Amino acid sequence: MLTNYTSKQKVVIWSIVAVFTTIFCLESLVNHYMYRTCAYDLGIYNNMMYSYSHFKMNYTSLQQPLVKHAFGDHFEPIFILISPFYWLFGSYTLLIFQIIMIVLGGIGAMRYIQLYTQSNNAAIAALIHFYVIWGIYSALCFDFHNNVTGAMLVPWLAVYVQQNKWRFAALIFGLMLLSKENIALYAVFVCLGLALHYRQLKPTRNLLLVFSSVAAVYFVCVVKVIIPYFRPDDAVYLYEGSYRALGTDTADMLKNIFLYPGKIFALLFENTSGDPFYNGIKSELHFSVLVSGGIFLCYKPQFAVMLISVYAQKLFINDATRWGINNHYSIEFVPVIVFATALFIHDKTSGRMKVILPFAIAAVTACYTFTKLESRVSIWFDKINLQFYRKEHYQSVESVPALNEALSNLPFTEKDAVSAQTLIVSRLCNRDSIYMYPNVTYAKYIVLTPKLGHYPLNDSTF
Repeated sequence: MLTNYTSKQKVVIWSIVAVFTTIFCLESLVNHYMYRTCAYDLGIYNNMMYSYSHFKMNYTSLQQPLVKHAFGDHFEPIFILISPFYWLFGSYTLLIFQIIMIVLGGIGAMRYIQLYTQSNNAAIAALIHFYVIWGIYSALCFDFHNNVTGAMLVPWLAVYVQQNKWRFAALIFGLMLLSKENIALYAVFVCLGLALHYRQLKPTRNLLLVFSSVAAVYFVCVVKVIIPYFRPDDAVYLYEGSYRALGTDTADMLKNIFLYPGKIFALLFENTSGDPFYNGIKSELHFSVLVSGGIFLCYKPQFAVMLISVYAQKLFINDATRWGINNHYSIEFVPVIVFATALFIHDKTSGRMKVILPFAIAAVTACYTFTKLESRVSIWFDKINLQFYRKEHYQSVESVPALNEALSNLPFTEKDAVSAQTLIVSRLCNRDSIYMYPNVTYAKYIVLTPKLGHYPLNDSTF
């Protein structure tokens, strides 16, 4: 894969990978070690991993009574493929997997840019640009999510399409579909964008249109057939009514989209909650995208097409926590921004500008990302989880070795149902039934330690 690079360039590449892999581990793995990962979502996912690694279905006790089966919430069969590693890495498994996916995603972006531009410098700049975008750090500081898995497969899909290796492209495409139903929707527009990009190559374009159509059919089948199948008859879909700003039901949404496009466009910028507390969150997202290289989406609209579902899911939803740049809700922007930036520079610049500009944009992005690690408009910004360069990140309100020892000495076994507070749950998920306190349901044991916080209760109720 690095055969076209000089020895010095190979050293630079592996040094970049090593440095950023270390940073990613310091952010994500340290948070888990310090008991800063939550029942929602790492606890839920670790419990799934335990179930699948023991050849059991998962009935997501953490989400009951809202959800009776894991597939009744999100359809993410890729967990089944990852679950054997739970025997090796325990509660850290998904966090390690997520870091590996991000590292490989950056390498895939570098590979694609090198194949497309035939420029090693452009490819190395793309690798740096990829690793410094704020979306990665926001995702790493909050547990695990398969949005990351799906987004990090996009560069490799592009690589194999560029190489006309359709069996590998189909494999990557299939893994994207298995990641999560909303990643399947993302894949619809990723493949459509690539089809526009390769519109002059008829066989490539047509195969990508087939991929896009398959993803669309798969998404509809999952949302309308598979998820409802795993949902009890009397249960309402967990995300029903999440897009009231668009309309009351699917028919009303479609009517508004086609009859009032100006109103729909305005929703991309407006605070639809009616509460001024949420002002500026959408603006922060748009500015963050633009300053990090998203401005080039205007010149490479085929890549903007890839983000249609991402913008729609983020900005039309009722939940203001998803509008901004926090958590994993922006990871899909990362590979698309890098592609648009690198290909614009390749197609529209020349001479020294073609060499300098990619690194300059990476540097600007890195500086901007640092400002977003320090402060942001997006609500519930957690500095301790995010700021891996500060000593507070490596400190805990509880003695971690003492807490680890106390948990290991508790008398219950994997057969016992346990209720625990959110920051402990992900460590106790190796059992069929685990609950987040104050939900005790059928728990035989309750595990609490006051120093780790009282969410979702206040102090006195706790």
